[in-house]
Amino acid sequence: MQNRFTRWLVVLLVFISTGAVASSGQEVSPAKGAERPEPPAAAPPVSPAVERSRSVLLLGDSLIATGFGDYLLARLEAHPEIRASRRARSSTGLARPDFFDWMEVGEEEVKRHQPDVVVVILGGNDGQSLLERGGGKPIHWGKPEWEDAYRRRIESFAGVIAAPGRKIIWLELPATGLKRFEQKLALIRGLQREVISSRADARYVDTREYFTDAQGKALLHARVEGFRKPMKLRMSDGVHFTIAGGRYFASKVYPEVLGALGLSRG
Repeated sequence: MQNRFTRWLVVLLVFISTGAVASSGQEVSPAKGAERPEPPAAAPPVSPAVERSRSVLLLGDSLIATGFGDYLLARLEAHPEIRASRRARSSTGLARPDFFDWMEVGEEEVKRHQPDVVVVILGGNDGQSLLERGGGKPIHWGKPEWEDAYRRRIESFAGVIAAPGRKIIWLELPATGLKRFEQKLALIRGLQREVISSRADARYVDTREYFTDAQGKALLHARVEGFRKPMKLRMSDGVHFTIAGGRYFASKVYPEVLGALGLSRG
């Protein structure tokens, strides 16, 4: 029930920010008790003749499955020239294809949607032993061979979702402020950055500036488009985003996607 309410509130707030109105002609308002967003500027009329000729595919773990992914998907779909789709699965990554095989799923999704841009955020669950889909001997976290094996997995996944003319936007795992978790993420981020930055068809988006303050500490609150006061960005686990935090992150990533598509802000 909570999940359903959260998704409803996300869609409601996105509609408000893009100037959507109800069929009765009345402006949609947030639920009673919810933080009231600032009223949006009037959106320019959209010509019905414009074809949605660009396609974007979102792939990732729980960050794509929840608020951030909800907002980014809705924001992209609100653009008159973009068709957007999403495939997400919580608690997944590249480490455990025996549990969820992103190589296979990624290949299926790009074949189905033929996207111009693929947005990826994965890796938060990968600080563990690497297994193969068919079993075999695991490569344990912390062993020297782990880094080479994980690097190969990133290369393989990027190769699977790539195609001539297609662009990949790989989002850096956001800073969390959780010391032990950050030690794992530092290694994973470094390997992802190395592999993705070496590809001509891919852009590795550094998210550190979005989620750290001037002293380099994790940013706990920030001004979020549509809200009147600074909002809490993370849930109690320090990793996943609040509704406002998901909207904040989506507002940062949205221009990156438009840039990759060669489109103006919509």
